[in-house]
Amino acid sequence: MADSKVSELTAATSVAATDKLYLVAGSDSKNITIANVFATVPTPVSFSGKVSIAGTPDTIAAPGAISVATNTTLITNPSTSGNCTIVAGVAGQIKNIIMTSNTGSNTVTLQDSQLGHSSIAFANAGDTAQIIYLNDKWYCIGGTATVS
Repeated sequence: MADSKVSELTAATSVAATDKLYLVAGSDSKNITIANVFATVPTPVSFSGKVSIAGTPDTIAAPGAISVATNTTLITNPSTSGNCTIVAGVAGQIKNIIMTSNTGSNTVTLQDSQLGHSSIAFANAGDTAQIIYLNDKWYCIGGTATVS
């Protein structure tokens, strides 16, 4: 392999966080994991194509806890009105919450000490909230849900 050209190597079609890349740092040859490459990108990043938020959304159908383990939570036909809670996130974490359907006309309200607002109410199918975790609180930065 030492005498192979990079262009002659088998192409990878996926990558894992522990996979390693060859790196030349100054005059030294090193390796670096994919996780370390993307952990702290030291230059501005721009996207020219479509940006996707990976992962399967979780779904709730009643008031309760909003998961911070997924990027998106769907509120689907809540069985009753009531309050939801959310635990602390990671600084800079963004969470999307979407009420996809509401045939019972129930209002689900995000109301928690972790919230930087009094509440975010989801009353209608199509109500959305995009929240970001900063300074130990979740703040609404967009959407159509009622923020108070």
